[in-house]
Amino acid sequence: MSKRKIFTALVSIGVALCLGACHSDADNVAQAENDLKQAYAAKVTDEQSQKDKEVQEQIRQYVEETPNLYRITWKVCGDYRSRLRDGVRCSETKIPKTKGYVDPVYVWAANGVQFVNKQHFVNSYWATGLFVKSKGCLNSGKPKQEQFYNVKNFTRDKTNAVPTAANVKIEALSKQEKQTVVEFAFKDAEVENYALKNFGVSATTGLIPTGKTCLTLDEWKKTQS
Repeated sequence: MSKRKIFTALVSIGVALCLGACHSDADNVAQAENDLKQAYAAKVTDEQSQKDKEVQEQIRQYVEETPNLYRITWKVCGDYRSRLRDGVRCSETKIPKTKGYVDPVYVWAANGVQFVNKQHFVNSYWATGLFVKSKGCLNSGKPKQEQFYNVKNFTRDKTNAVPTAANVKIEALSKQEKQTVVEFAFKDAEVENYALKNFGVSATTGLIPTGKTCLTLDEWKKTQS
């Protein structure tokens, strides 16, 4: 074999060995990165699973330690703010809610209803409040002292008769239904990472976000319509 051919062969072998080594190193790096990604994903999954278990346990205790939960539904016609259907404006609950209907309200230990009128800022209308005698609404975070709490407001012409208890349905939930409603209320709050400390009746307790809802009758009378 000539010197030129020997030299050429040696160069070819060297290049091949170099390329093989580089390719092997690249494979090793890619494999290491893949292993790290899988390990991180497994760690995140384990942490989320643990958080979910903790949340479920807190919800379970919450369901066990609170009074019976009731679903309040209604159909009140003549409400100016409701969607017009078949020539009539009615505020009506529907499960699941569809366009033109409203969600029900959930309260603790309900045992009576009443409608109360107060002057609307438009002289020809009443602001009519639906009140349920109970220990407060689910979205209050925790049960309160029993009294009448406002669950829904309507804007009604003064010429219309005041609605009655016949317009309202009070339905006791089973324990399983209560559990489901509490879970949905909790998830609907969209609190990042299920951070329970961020909602409820204080900075550290409670499950359900609070707001200016479920006013007592006296509180409601003082608000502007």
